[in-house]
Amino acid sequence: MKLFRIGVGLLLACATFGVWSGFAGGLHPIGDTLSLFRIVLGSACLIGCLLSIGWAWRSVLLATGTAALITTIPMLWPGPGTGDLTIYSKNLWYRNGQLDAVAADMRQSRAEVIALQEVSSQNERLMAALSDTYPHQHLCRYGVAILSKHPITDRICSEGRSIAAAQIDRGGERVWVGSVHLPWPFPFANARGADAAQEVIEDLDGPVVLAGDFNIFPWANSVRQLQRSAGAIPAQPIRPTFSLKGAPLFLDHVHAPGGGTVTYRGLLGSDHLGVLARVRLQPH
Repeated sequence: MKLFRIGVGLLLACATFGVWSGFAGGLHPIGDTLSLFRIVLGSACLIGCLLSIGWAWRSVLLATGTAALITTIPMLWPGPGTGDLTIYSKNLWYRNGQLDAVAADMRQSRAEVIALQEVSSQNERLMAALSDTYPHQHLCRYGVAILSKHPITDRICSEGRSIAAAQIDRGGERVWVGSVHLPWPFPFANARGADAAQEVIEDLDGPVVLAGDFNIFPWANSVRQLQRSAGAIPAQPIRPTFSLKGAPLFLDHVHAPGGGTVTYRGLLGSDHLGVLARVRLQPH
């Protein structure tokens, strides 16, 4: 029994360390990697409060679990029911063989703007197929693109694949839309990709909407730094959009000045769900 208690204590100590380290992504990218486990580790800490332990240790676990869940769980709740702009974001998967189904779904969604990631030589014909509905298009190398029903008045590509940004003229109202595709988290280059995207976003004037495959969860520091630069908050509810060997991952999301409401579309030949969001262009 004593060894069991020691083992449980070590596991709870590791969970506590993992939660607080996950808030340190600004100090080192490994913090963002640890933030991926925040809900699980925070829940473990709260369960640990039920054990027969001292009040001091119980207080630490309670504070840790509470911090973990209040910075994550609210994003799972639905967002406001109204919005100003409808955007559809999709990581196509470079070898997608169901492009006709993707095109039909995008038309059916009636989105004003589409943000694409992983546009490749194999699936680039989707852009041509949608040119009748979305005649204004901006494609950056490494496969990030914006398609719009409205004229594009300015366009930017970041270094690498991080972001394709396009300024959309909606009848005199100009909005920047960024299609984001960041690398995987540490030990990969997610943080460097976010830095490259941030350099672009900081120079944009007016409302900014970010959509895409961030390859990390919306509470990670790399995403939050882009939110701060864009003056944006997540559209909700956040849901898993990618399965990694059965593990559900919150990789694809949309951020706008006033947030918004999200629904999710099918895989349609991709390994990522599509994200359809109606977002608010002004803060609450």
